[in-house]
Amino acid sequence: MKLNTHDRTPRPKNSKFIIGMFIFNAVLIYGIFGLVAFACIFYADSIAGGILIFLIPVIMTVIIMVFIKDIERAYVEINGDKIHTVDYYFGIKKEKDFSFFDITSADIYLGKSLKVKGHRESVSGIRYIVFRNGKKYLFKIIYLPETVEIFKQYINTAE
Repeated sequence: MKLNTHDRTPRPKNSKFIIGMFIFNAVLIYGIFGLVAFACIFYADSIAGGILIFLIPVIMTVIIMVFIKDIERAYVEINGDKIHTVDYYFGIKKEKDFSFFDITSADIYLGKSLKVKGHRESVSGIRYIVFRNGKKYLFKIIYLPETVEIFKQYINTAE
């Protein structure tokens, strides 16, 4: 069984309206930077300054998209009593294998808590179940009724 680390399984699709609004907003933001870059090139006679100003949203977009893709691709896979976790950090895949017997405790934290390691969503009260072996951090998964039900039979502290 494969579960998304940061979202419901299966992940819901965005509507065409939402995608359209993202594109519209991106065009507006890029347009603002484009106008400032044009003004810098045309009025200040600084081609390097204009290019540098336009690179700001491009670089920010790349960084944000890598972060979003890392969160979307992370998952936890359960095969019998084995747990296989896959996380991505700046596009680099990190895999770990655990057994249900390795888990000694599970705590529930808000996404903004520093006790939730790695990438996490920290808005609107999103919570994570953090699994530990003693004090050693093992892995995390989003707190949803489905995930609680799956891990409840093995862990008494997850409610």
